[in-house]
Amino acid sequence: MHIAHVAPLWESVPPRAYGAVESLVAELVTAQVRDGHQVTVFASDDSKVAGTLYGAGTAALHADPRIREPEVHRMLQLQQVRDHAREFDVVHSHVHSDTGCLAVPALRGLAVPVVHTVHCFFNEDNAPLFRRFADERYVAVSDDQRSRLPGLNYLATVHHGIDAAAFPYRATPAGPDRYLAFLGRIRPEKGVHVAIEAARLAGLPLRIAGRVKAADRPYFEEQVLPLVDGDRVAFLGELDFPRKAALMAGAVGTLTAPLIPEPFGLVAVESMACGTPVVSLRSGAAAELVRDGVTGFLADDARQMAAAVRLLPALDRAACRRHVADGFSVRRMADGYEEAYRAAVRP
Repeated sequence: MHIAHVAPLWESVPPRAYGAVESLVAELVTAQVRDGHQVTVFASDDSKVAGTLYGAGTAALHADPRIREPEVHRMLQLQQVRDHAREFDVVHSHVHSDTGCLAVPALRGLAVPVVHTVHCFFNEDNAPLFRRFADERYVAVSDDQRSRLPGLNYLATVHHGIDAAAFPYRATPAGPDRYLAFLGRIRPEKGVHVAIEAARLAGLPLRIAGRVKAADRPYFEEQVLPLVDGDRVAFLGELDFPRKAALMAGAVGTLTAPLIPEPFGLVAVESMACGTPVVSLRSGAAAELVRDGVTGFLADDARQMAAAVRLLPALDRAACRRHVADGFSVRRMADGYEEAYRAAVRP
């Protein structure tokens, strides 16, 4: 098949550091090229993809402070897709929050089928848009996400996949310096303040890695930074892949504390690939990712998270790694999407 991917423009594909959607697009494209498909990616000019790149005329928007109206570049990208649509058998649109939702109406009525993977969570702002275009073709990234807006025309539910072998595995945490890890964008709905409280109650240091965007700086400065002392709570900033993976692999456990119904949660899967179990709030798709009592624990608040942390040494870290290799592989993801594409192009 000739497949077109429409990626977000905020990060390159793959991203230099933070960028879950862009990482997944890169993995999926690489697998599809290996499978013999012809693949084109609409992405930022600084992307490096296995297939053919149709650059959007700008580098990753996050990295260019000169850009004042990013929405314009998104609209130009979508028009570029429309201009080239007849070259493809299927267009795979990766829908993310805010202006990422523009793809749903903008790509409607193309001469070829469009499949939208919804990477954002449904909320009171975007749900009316998805309902208005309920007959478009959608792929959910979790059953939980799908259950929250069940009236859409879903072709499939396809969990994200990663290459577990690319992550360093540790059978035991790193050395005597026992710590917990938290990774992700530093914003209120990611619940880093909940993770800090859970680590405090558990009596273990917490190492935090993530990006602080300008819009989230008040939250960071008011609710996170005052708790950072460099010892019990350390903020490491945004890490590249090797340092991020090393941080997870060396941890006693990784904490995730989403305060929204996250449709997936890639950090949890990446952590388990390193052999590091996860303690997560029972939110969104967490129960689909973490096998409670086997690869981590689910909790309802910071106090329960702390109690679960104390149980982590009893878990088999090899089971965490196997869980990801078996259930969240790139192979499974690529096969799931190929099946969705064939359903989309079927007369």
